[in-house]
Amino acid sequence: MEKIWNIINYLVGVTIYDRNDVLVIEDRRPNRNLFLSVLALVASLCFLVVGAVNLWKDTGIGIRLDGYKFAFVGVALVAALVFAIRETFREVYVFDKPHDTYIFTRHSLLNKDVLEGSLSQFRAVQIERRTNEDSETYSKTYTYMVALLMEGLLLGQSDTQILREQPPLFNSKAAENRIAAAIAKFLNIERQGVVDVL
Repeated sequence: MEKIWNIINYLVGVTIYDRNDVLVIEDRRPNRNLFLSVLALVASLCFLVVGAVNLWKDTGIGIRLDGYKFAFVGVALVAALVFAIRETFREVYVFDKPHDTYIFTRHSLLNKDVLEGSLSQFRAVQIERRTNEDSETYSKTYTYMVALLMEGLLLGQSDTQILREQPPLFNSKAAENRIAAAIAKFLNIERQGVVDVL
């Protein structure tokens, strides 16, 4: 069971390692859009396969494909594929002390976004907590995101650098604490804890 958990954690988890004064954080947790796109892609493929098998050999499953259903499922399959390849599936954060640089990379199947800068800009790390309220059930959920506080910026630039653009599906305070603690310890900067933001 532990091996299975390790595989799942590697595929959709956070890995942190320190190599010769270089801290690397790999975040492979999918966001909600990627998860739903992959789910729609798998469902469409299953529907097409079962429908095609039924068309070729009557299996009694009950899914019958005519031209309209086939076209609808085909369009849904293409749309899910387009959304899945556009979404970020992995983010890598590299903090390089010897070169005083950081490199944040967001990977999708279509492109790779890279953000680079100097480590000396970071003065603190904090976890931002956003409250999501459901007006129908009057319940609250929280989203946690690691943010690096910066100093010495030019006029008009933000003083925080949030690591994730979109919160991951498996968002938890514990995972964000692990990331924030590793960064604060490695860079020897202040850790400000959890801060509520709008």
